[in-house]
Amino acid sequence: MAQLGAPPFVPLLNTESRLGFSNEEDLIARLRARDLDALGELYRELGGAMTTLARTMLRDADEAADVVEDALLKVRDAATGFRGTRGLRTWVLRIVANRCRDLLRRRRFTAGRPEDFDPIAEAGLRSEPLASWDEGIDQARLLVVLERAIDALPPEQREAVVLRDRLGLSYEEAAETLGVSVAAIKSRLFRARASLREALKPLAEG
Repeated sequence: MAQLGAPPFVPLLNTESRLGFSNEEDLIARLRARDLDALGELYRELGGAMTTLARTMLRDADEAADVVEDALLKVRDAATGFRGTRGLRTWVLRIVANRCRDLLRRRRFTAGRPEDFDPIAEAGLRSEPLASWDEGIDQARLLVVLERAIDALPPEQREAVVLRDRLGLSYEEAAETLGVSVAAIKSRLFRARASLREALKPLAEG
């Protein structure tokens, strides 16, 4: 029987989201000056993470693309008031998360079927099987089961999972992005990971 480690599933990571800015202070200054090249640089660095967050929360590729575009416009318009007290990545992802929440409040959440899109190709993700994971498990099947399990999570748990386990934010960054305490993030992750572990248990036992 394969043993599941922690986190209790194959993480889907976006390598772009882990990149840092070569000179964040300079980029912020250029954004405040409404430099379009700076906005393009921001998108090159964070576009993958923004898309991943929006797609995972909304489960709709078209809406996710609209959210990313709206978020970039918001960044452009609000940059003059950005004080830089929290990281640029955290600020941008918080804008995306808030916009997604607005959309989810306006409609009844209906998740698309995971097999209708390829999370690897469409969202710039790569699969990293855990070292302890049984290589005999069908990775394609695993991804489908994982996406269905993430769909079934309450929205606040889904947000915590994507920020912490999919995009690799620290607990502090995830908490700042969602406007909650670190304790709340840890609590949501604990419950979410327990649910995901149960959903993936049949694969480990198979």
